[in-house]
Amino acid sequence: MSDWVKKLIGMQECFNCNKYITKKQVYSVDVDTQDGPLHLKLCQDCSGDFDDMMKDLEENLNAQRNNTF
Repeated sequence: MSDWVKKLIGMQECFNCNKYITKKQVYSVDVDTQDGPLHLKLCQDCSGDFDDMMKDLEENLNAQRNNTF
């Protein structure tokens, strides 16, 4: 399928696995980083992995901040 047809029917590409998904299946992720906002479009499988990764990162950062006293 050509790129213009994918855009015409509303297909989005997953940021992580590059799989094409419909607009109804897209998980939109907005993350505020030090370099500025980050906007990602992920499929269902990748969004679960990304969510777990972000939870682990947040827990590790909180643990480091608590150990500074």
